[in-house]
Amino acid sequence: MKKTNTIYMCLLGLWLLHSCSSPRIITYAHPTADFDRYQSFRIAPHAEIEALSQKGHETYTRLDALIASQLKSRGYQYRNDADLIIEYEISTGLSQDTPHEYYDRYSWYYPSYSYSAPSQQIEAMVEIQMVDAVSKKTVWTGSADLTLKSGGDGNVERIEQHIVEIFQRFEYTAH
Repeated sequence: MKKTNTIYMCLLGLWLLHSCSSPRIITYAHPTADFDRYQSFRIAPHAEIEALSQKGHETYTRLDALIASQLKSRGYQYRNDADLIIEYEISTGLSQDTPHEYYDRYSWYYPSYSYSAPSQQIEAMVEIQMVDAVSKKTVWTGSADLTLKSGGDGNVERIEQHIVEIFQRFEYTAH
């Protein structure tokens, strides 16, 4: 019994560490990509931008400006005939957890005294790809997994924060 409690406490500790940890950020640079020859970039137009609401347009405009500023701070120039084409995508999905809560000390005897308190959260992924304009091959990619609030307050700021964190792992500069 003591061993079981120890195992449960360890699992609880790991779960708490995982839930408080920073989002997972992954970057990959193609091993044969020569970043010294890239001097300019442009952001690819979004495929379904016409279908977005006004707030969606504003969000993509903010994210475009943030990505451009991150690359300009590394010496890259924005040009229509650029060396690198920047593509990014934000994917979301709804995750739901329905724990059963008990509200009196005898409710574990009587299941009818329990109630469900579902909670929802939005799981999101931000992915940024840099594509060589000539060969059309991806030379660098970065992604971050994050959890957003279901109310929407502060979500754009959280996405912006994670884009900055992705670019902190982009170690190349234009010459």
